[in-house]
Amino acid sequence: MRYKIFIGWAALLCVISVASPASPAGRKFADLERFPQSASAYLPISPDAPISDYVNQVVYAEEYLRNHFAPWQNEDLSYLDLTFEKIFAFHNSIYKKQYYTADGAPFAKKSMEALKANAVVDPTSPPRPGVVLSNVDVRVLPMARSLYESKAAAAGSGGRLKLDVLQNSTLKPGEPVALYSSSGDSNWLFIASGVVVGWVRASAVSMVDQDFMDAYRYTTHAVITKDNMRVTDDLGKFLYNMKLGTVLPRDGDGILLPERGKDGMASMWRFIPQEGDAAEFPIPFTPRNAVFAIDQMMGEPYGWGGALGFRDCSAMTRDYFTLFGIWLPRNSGDQSITGARISLKNTASEERGGIMASRAIPFATLIHMPGHIMLYLGLYDGEPVVFHNTWGVGTNGGRAVIGRAVVTSLKLGAEIQDKPANSLLMDRIDTLSYPMADIGNISN
Repeated sequence: MRYKIFIGWAALLCVISVASPASPAGRKFADLERFPQSASAYLPISPDAPISDYVNQVVYAEEYLRNHFAPWQNEDLSYLDLTFEKIFAFHNSIYKKQYYTADGAPFAKKSMEALKANAVVDPTSPPRPGVVLSNVDVRVLPMARSLYESKAAAAGSGGRLKLDVLQNSTLKPGEPVALYSSSGDSNWLFIASGVVVGWVRASAVSMVDQDFMDAYRYTTHAVITKDNMRVTDDLGKFLYNMKLGTVLPRDGDGILLPERGKDGMASMWRFIPQEGDAAEFPIPFTPRNAVFAIDQMMGEPYGWGGALGFRDCSAMTRDYFTLFGIWLPRNSGDQSITGARISLKNTASEERGGIMASRAIPFATLIHMPGHIMLYLGLYDGEPVVFHNTWGVGTNGGRAVIGRAVVTSLKLGAEIQDKPANSLLMDRIDTLSYPMADIGNISN
């Protein structure tokens, strides 16, 4: 039986209320003036005291690697808690929608039909193991062109986030994948990684053999600790930037990167990072190391689904926790139910700050609200503060745009007069989650 993949997978990823128009650019936020936009300002008195025992971290890291390499171990999508039927049903349910191109023109029905015909997947064919060769977008359908839900969304007028419905996520160099199907034009491959499924450029991935898989799995690993680390070839030619949180095999003081061999299969080459750009995986989970990671991502522009090489809220938290050997799913809702958690749904808004002050663990607690996830940094002048990559704050008839990774309180935008009632972050949060469930005495 053959199936076709349809639009809409990107809707499963993290969004923070991006559907409404934005308010005029240039609005100032009191929180961005009041709270230091450097994580070092939130270091505790003992910055090198472990947040978690390193023995526990190693156990978590082993689980991380099992999930990381799962695409090479499975012939279905069970490790993603997905089935092809769920994927196809989801896409079929939204296929009837009208989408628009970047210039606001309706995406023609005949163009959609051609795209469908190019996106045939045969789930009965066993997948082949593969590896990502460079940074690559994961698309809902095999097309690089962006599509939007409305003319207004396509225009991005008034600061509206230009949310490309085909942008699913991004993958990093060296990520294991399962290769399921080639598009009709052979330019795209339908893949599954440890956290995401979709279409990628065929030129960005390669098949692997057993020797390659053994060399990548059965060794010690390194994690990239410098965001946007430059990777160059032996002649110094720039190849790509590598994101913080990339996990790769170690080879002495170097790391092993994949490339396409002459036979079309992946081979390995050795790259030596500059001192401090990579470390043994996982790195010790201390406030000092947490701050080092956060400050590298501070101010990064918001990137829906990894668009333009930037992060959205859940990509940022996932890369952050990867440094410490902690596996997180890709979307914010799933991250909020990873590990232990405390529900705040039935708690009055004015009581939530006190609960966080007494029970949240700085640098190790996630704070969730529908469509958005944040990292708890601790108290500043007695008020809970968070690090998050956010598009902005809703107003009545608009949106005040931030569009980058910042430190704020959970009362961000309280000074804005033209906002809906009960629209502050503190009003909308519903969960405290602890990806490392054993670092505190946590119970509902």
